[in-house]
Amino acid sequence: MNETTPARSGPAAAPGRRSATVAPPWRLRFAAPDRCGIVLGPDPGHVALARTWARPNARDTARNSHDLVLAVSILVTNALEHTRSGDPGGTVQVVLYRRPATYTLSVTDNGPRPGPFIPVPRMEASTNPLSPTGNGLRLLDALCAYWDWSGSAGEPLTVRAVLDRTTSPRSPRGPGAGGRPRNTR
Repeated sequence: MNETTPARSGPAAAPGRRSATVAPPWRLRFAAPDRCGIVLGPDPGHVALARTWARPNARDTARNSHDLVLAVSILVTNALEHTRSGDPGGTVQVVLYRRPATYTLSVTDNGPRPGPFIPVPRMEASTNPLSPTGNGLRLLDALCAYWDWSGSAGEPLTVRAVLDRTTSPRSPRGPGAGGRPRNTR
């Protein structure tokens, strides 16, 4: 068993396969102190749990970890909404790698739901910015220094985002956004 795999067993386990004995969420343990992770279930309330988990695990001030918490929220929401991770028994694995200048966030889902179309993460054509959905990856792109995804058709997919820890969070309101310039003192 590797260091990222929680202990699993059970009578329903088929040879060569393991089943969880405890329903998610559960923490992942790593030997390296700069890594941490959590496995979440299909409950939409686990998005809030992911945000709550990310804030102290950023090991930074609330202001400096804001972009990370928002990125976690976006990626877990997308995994639950667009993949089998949101179906009963589904899981989402979130791993955070803290470096002095960056956070690397990896979110792995259970793969696409059955159907003729296999979705992959991509930014759609510009949508209404006031729309309640459809802007998640566009916002992630604005928050991150870099993001990508890996996986094979029909298999679990991992979205990786690299966030810069050395800059302050972006302001949603600025001089050109109808607001006053922020006080920088």
